[in-house]
Amino acid sequence: MNHPRTIRLPGLAVEFSEPVLVKRSRWYCWFPSLIRQPDGALWAVMSAYGDIHVTDSFCYLSRSRDGGLTWDEPRLIGDAGLSHLLLPDGSALILPYYLRPRGDGVIGASCNLISPAGELSFRPSGVTVGGWPRAVGLISAELGTASFVFNGQVVHGEGGGYLTTLYGHFAGDRRYSLVLAESADGFQWRIRSVIAGTDCPLEGSEGPCESALCRLADRRLMCVFRLASFVPYGQAFSEDDGRTWGPAVNIPPMSVEPSLAVLGGGRLALSGGRPGLYVWLNRDGRGREWRAIDIVAAHNAARPPADHIDPDSTACGLSVEEMRKRPLTGFSSCYTELAALDENTLLLIYDRVGLGWHAIPDDCDESKSVWAMRLRVTPE
Repeated sequence: MNHPRTIRLPGLAVEFSEPVLVKRSRWYCWFPSLIRQPDGALWAVMSAYGDIHVTDSFCYLSRSRDGGLTWDEPRLIGDAGLSHLLLPDGSALILPYYLRPRGDGVIGASCNLISPAGELSFRPSGVTVGGWPRAVGLISAELGTASFVFNGQVVHGEGGGYLTTLYGHFAGDRRYSLVLAESADGFQWRIRSVIAGTDCPLEGSEGPCESALCRLADRRLMCVFRLASFVPYGQAFSEDDGRTWGPAVNIPPMSVEPSLAVLGGGRLALSGGRPGLYVWLNRDGRGREWRAIDIVAAHNAARPPADHIDPDSTACGLSVEEMRKRPLTGFSSCYTELAALDENTLLLIYDRVGLGWHAIPDDCDESKSVWAMRLRVTPE
């Protein structure tokens, strides 16, 4: 039975486009994110290495100039990351993922810039983060990278400048802490607050980590964050532009790196998953009640079996031999990002990772791929 191209939720109609292939590879190509510049140009950023800690993160960068219908041949960039902000001239600053000690309690790394004309440049001085409330350690002495990373979305501060999130371990802690940073120019950052710390009471062995941030129609900040795979997201609100945060609570959506987008009328969209791959919609803009849309079902209804996604993410940790024996293929990392193209239209980017977290053997026809899908959300 085919999945319907339009789904109706209470007060909302959601229309799906055909999934569009952004990139296919027999090597790692996953954990995608999106950049949308003021002229409408879109950039897909996709991790190009395994799920391991390295000294430098490399990503594919591919551009679409037609709203995500077609994508250019990607280029490869180093000191990359999956977070970004837009500078006043329309340039996109890609925030690096890994940061390194710079002395005097400051960490930082080089960064990449994309001009409004689509020209890519590298800034060795990069970005810095200071003002830490506690000591920051290292991921490992061998790598020399700091124990906090940029992860999440960037919003404008009420008084100007930028706000974004980082997560990591403070020295001596066993669980993650999630912090909010502020910057006047996007390059020099200081920690403004701890959104949720290692003592967060919500279930999840990892602690508050991967996150999404948005500003609600009533001007509050809302943060949704991961606590571990297969457990519900945490959620916290700030009424004073991120200087303090209310208590963290769970919401039904789960479980890895969320993404948020705000549509017309303050309606909210949240994407993520594991298990499964979903977009959840909140009609009233308060972020309390969420209605789920099954993206795996929509993708599989539109693609041939060779591109189908298996929604049972629990099996992606099996060995290559066991996967091929069963056979099991076509998982997703469930890492996604949403971009609002207009008041009613979302672009969702997501991945299909073949044999899960494993590299593709030479004698296997599987691949890893990244896809984009439009969702048009209209009131009824």
